[in-house]
Amino acid sequence: MPEPTHTQHFCTPLIDGSDGVLDACTDEQLVARLRQGRHSAFETLAARYQSRLLWFCWKILGSKEDAEDALQDVFAAAFRALLADEREIQVRPWLYRIARNRCINELRRARTVGVDTLDDQHAAKGGTLVEKLVSRQQFRELVDDVHALPDTQRTALLLREIDGFAYQQIAIAMDTTVSGVKSLLVRARAGLRDSSAARNATCAAPRRATAQTSPERRRSHSNPRAITYQAARAVAGVAA
Repeated sequence: MPEPTHTQHFCTPLIDGSDGVLDACTDEQLVARLRQGRHSAFETLAARYQSRLLWFCWKILGSKEDAEDALQDVFAAAFRALLADEREIQVRPWLYRIARNRCINELRRARTVGVDTLDDQHAAKGGTLVEKLVSRQQFRELVDDVHALPDTQRTALLLREIDGFAYQQIAIAMDTTVSGVKSLLVRARAGLRDSSAARNATCAAPRRATAQTSPERRRSHSNPRAITYQAARAVAGVAA
């Protein structure tokens, strides 16, 4: 009798109670058996990817202990999601996406302490109300420019500039190469420079038009209405 040519011939509902038979099942077959109530199928699935996902998390987090903690969360989230509905899942890339998101969230949380400290120092130093309003407007414009970038460029830029990821960490998180990451960053920064230049050019046009008006008209606008405390406070409150 010829040997079966596909692994799935070994993984049948009648005999898949043994660990050996479950080992022969595909990822999709293990998911199906888990959804039938056979939780040992998930143990087999976890064992299949545990070492690879641990290494993946370790490379991003830089700590084996943190990677082990993250891995527990990854499999707990995967278990809940697999039982939540009956949708088809490509298990391998799906697990890696869960792991990547979990690690990125952990790195962001760890860096929050440092960011909060810097914010506290800035607040302690203070600053005039006008400076704060101008800074807030510039920040808002920058946020708008970043959101206008293509998804991959925006993700790479935020991971590098906001989260402080190394090129290798970004490459792992985005499933690309270090050279690919650097290319994304170059294009993202060029896009931000172009957006800023276009905005400055737009703002310069009204200034040139004002410079060409008559002296009498310029004098009529030489004393603009002063910004009151109440008005500035209202603007700051809306922006906050």
